[in-house]
Amino acid sequence: MDKATINSKNRRYTALAWILAILVLAVAVPLNLIFDRLNITADMTPNSMYSLTKTTTNYLDELDQRGIVVDVYFLTEMAELEGDLEVLALYRTLQNYDAHPCFNLIDFDPDSDPAQLRKLNADNQYNLSDGDLLFVYGDMVKRLPGNMLYTYGTDENDVVTQAEFRGENLFTGYMKSVVEGELPMIYFLEGHGEIGLDSVSQLRANLKNNNYGSDSLNLTTARGVPDDCRILVIANPQYDITEDEYAKIYAYTQNGGNVSVLIAPNESKTPYTNIERLLNSYCIGMSYDRVTETDENRYSHKEPYAMMCDLTEASEGSTENLTEELLPKNNTLPTYMPYSRSFYTAYGANIATVNMDPLILTATTARSDPYGGSLLDPTPKTGQSLALAMYSVDTMRSGSKLIVFGSGDFITDEGSRQAFFINPLLLFQTSVTWMYNSDVDMNIADKQRTYDYLNVKSSGEASTLIAVFAGFPILIAAAGVLIWLRRRNG
Repeated sequence: MDKATINSKNRRYTALAWILAILVLAVAVPLNLIFDRLNITADMTPNSMYSLTKTTTNYLDELDQRGIVVDVYFLTEMAELEGDLEVLALYRTLQNYDAHPCFNLIDFDPDSDPAQLRKLNADNQYNLSDGDLLFVYGDMVKRLPGNMLYTYGTDENDVVTQAEFRGENLFTGYMKSVVEGELPMIYFLEGHGEIGLDSVSQLRANLKNNNYGSDSLNLTTARGVPDDCRILVIANPQYDITEDEYAKIYAYTQNGGNVSVLIAPNESKTPYTNIERLLNSYCIGMSYDRVTETDENRYSHKEPYAMMCDLTEASEGSTENLTEELLPKNNTLPTYMPYSRSFYTAYGANIATVNMDPLILTATTARSDPYGGSLLDPTPKTGQSLALAMYSVDTMRSGSKLIVFGSGDFITDEGSRQAFFINPLLLFQTSVTWMYNSDVDMNIADKQRTYDYLNVKSSGEASTLIAVFAGFPILIAAAGVLIWLRRRNG
C-alpha cells in the first residue's frame, strides 16, 4: 500500500471521527437543554440517592387519592440549596415530595420573612432554627430539626469520609404521624403531693418541642392508665399510692407501658409500700436515705446535698445506652444531683429477665444517712459508690421500661434554671425518647454518600502527587502527538 493511500485513509478516519463528535454534540446539547427546560432529571446513583422509594411513593399516592394535604414549612429557601452539592439529596428529595399534591412545601427565610415565622410560632412553643421543618395537618403539628437529616462519619482527623441522608424515612414518617393524629402522651401522676404541671412548664414546652403531649392523671378517679399514655411520670410523691392505683399501674406495665419515678428523700416515717412494690417488680430497690458528699471539693456551691456525681457508661454487652452523649468525652459539664436518695439492685425471682444498670453514681466519698421510712437497722453507709439513678427493662412485660431518679427537683422550672443540674435534666429528657420514640419509623434505609479524599502526610508527598497528577496527562498527550507525527510522516 503506497503512502498516498495511507494518507487518504487517515484523512477519512479523521473526518469520520470529527463527524461523529459533532453528531454527539448535536444530539447531547439540545437534549440537555430540553431536559433542563422540562426539569427532567435521571438518578444515576447506585443507591437511588435522589429518588423516592416505593414505600414513599405508594403512601403519597394514597394520600393524593384521599385528597389529604399536609403543609410542610421549610425554614430555608429552596434556592439556597440548589447549587450546593453537599445538600443536593435534600433538595432533590423535597422536589420529589413536592411533586405530589399531598405535600404542600412552603419554603421561606425566617430572617427575611419574620411574619411567617410569627404566624407559625405565635406562642414560641417551638424552638425553631434555620433548616427546620414543621409538618402541619389540622391541629397536628410536628417539628423536624434540620440537624437530624444527615449523619456524618469522620476519620481520626475529623475529616468527613461519609454522609448518610436520613430525610426520606423521616419525611414519610412525619407525614404519617400527623395524618393519623398520633401524638404520644406523657402523663404526670397527681393526688399524692407530686410536683404539679404548673411547676414544670419549661419541661412541658421542651416535650412539645420534641413532639410529645403532656397532661396530669389522677388514678383515684380514672378507670386506668389511658390507652394513649406512652410514659407515666411519678414526680416527688409525698406519700404512697393506693393498692388500687398500684394495680392500675401494674396492669399498664404488663402491656409494655413505661414508668419514670423521681422520688426525693422524705423525712416521713410512713413507707412507700406500693411504690416499692412497683420498683421491686423491675428488681430495683429504694433506700430510705439522704445522700451527702463528705469531700467539700465535690459540693455544688458548698451545698453538701447538691453533690458532684458521675454518669456511667453502658455496661459491656448492654443494648441500652442512655448516657453516651452526656459522658465527659462528649460533654464538658460536670454532673450534679440535688437532694437525693439512693437505689440498689433487688434480686427478685425475675432477675434473669430484666436488663438493668445504674445511670448516675456518687464517688466513694459520699455518705448515705437514714432518712424517713421505718428502717429496722438505720445505719449510715460510707466508703461505697451509691446509685442515684437506675434503669430497668423487663423483657417479660413486652419490654416495659422503668427509670428512677433519687430526686425530681431538677425537672421543675426552678431546678432547670440551676445550670449545675443540667445533666440530670438532659438524662431525663433522653430517657423519654429511649422509652418511646415519637418518630414513626417507615423502615426506609438511609442513603449513603461517600467522599473521595487523599491523606497526605508531608509536603514532599504532596509535591510528588502533584507532579504525578500533572505530569502523567502531559506525558500521555506527548506520546499521542509523537505517534501522530510519526504516522503522518510515515
